[in-house]
Amino acid sequence: MNKKVLLFRLSMTVVLISYLAATILPAGVLAQESINCPYDSEAPSLEHARQTFKALNYNCAEMEINDLLKDESLSLEEKANAHVLMAAVYYAKLKDAKEKRNRVIEQFAKAFRFYANWSGDLDIKSTEFLSMMEQAKSLVGTEIKAPETPDLDTLVAVPTIGTGEKKAWYKQWWAIGLGVGIVAGAVVLLGGGGDESPPDTTLAAFPLPPTRDGR
Repeated sequence: MNKKVLLFRLSMTVVLISYLAATILPAGVLAQESINCPYDSEAPSLEHARQTFKALNYNCAEMEINDLLKDESLSLEEKANAHVLMAAVYYAKLKDAKEKRNRVIEQFAKAFRFYANWSGDLDIKSTEFLSMMEQAKSLVGTEIKAPETPDLDTLVAVPTIGTGEKKAWYKQWWAIGLGVGIVAGAVVLLGGGGDESPPDTTLAAFPLPPTRDGR
């Protein structure tokens, strides 16, 4: 066989193996690693996820934290602790600086929304990581709105008992009642009975003047 042909085949084989080692094989290894994560998916634990993170198995740590956050019985502080650990996972796992920053701040913000006074221990102590945490805290702080002052024009006036101005005498209840009684009495007196005949209005005759003889 021609030596040039043999050398060409060997070169192509080396190139193919290098390509597989750089692309396909690592993807297969990572997929197998993520599928066979050493934790109980029915009972995920934050401490176990932290140990997995410290063992540099970031994919499995991320999966266990996600399973843990599905537990609705977690307290607000426990949810905050899980998101803080997830922030550390993304900080260590992601290589793109912009994506890393966005994901880390997002996880810290979720933690502070669940538990605003969170002050636990961090698994990463770098200045950059602490700066991202402070940015997330400031972001959440701006989301908390101060209570709005009620509009005075829309408030309904509440009547005050016993402190109002005195009413005029003719507006008092006793004056109104007395007036109604007087009017009713006048109507009765003037109207009289309906069946009685009208009174005789003929004037009585005056007596004749006396005569001279005294009669």
